[in-house]
Amino acid sequence: MNVNYLKRYIISSYVLVWALIIFVAAPASLVFKVPPVIMWIVRNIVAWSPSYLLLFGWKYFKRTTFLKRCFSAKVSLLPLLSSFGLTFGLSILSLFIYSLMTQKTMLSYINLGTVSLPLSIFLSFTSGPTGEELGWR
Repeated sequence: MNVNYLKRYIISSYVLVWALIIFVAAPASLVFKVPPVIMWIVRNIVAWSPSYLLLFGWKYFKRTTFLKRCFSAKVSLLPLLSSFGLTFGLSILSLFIYSLMTQKTMLSYINLGTVSLPLSIFLSFTSGPTGEELGWR
């Protein structure tokens, strides 16, 4: 019997994402009313769940040619940093344009009381397409 490991990986990824949304994100938001920084962390955990599934189930899913071809290369630091720079730069640019439109300073929209700047930069670095788009789209 020929098992389609790629199909199992994709289905498992969707099941894991929805399980995390239903059993972690929803109670955190609706029941416990956690602060925005915690929801940001939960969102990143959910976004990276296909990566976690691939890492923890590597022996189970690595049998397909597709996974070996796509994920066997080494990670290059330049594209990773470029992705972060582009995401962070576009965020700053949009804030700048919005501040020009409203005629307020950019700093008036940044509230350092709820989220620390280093944590915000770290979460920007770890979120987005580098984790969320891994193999299940």
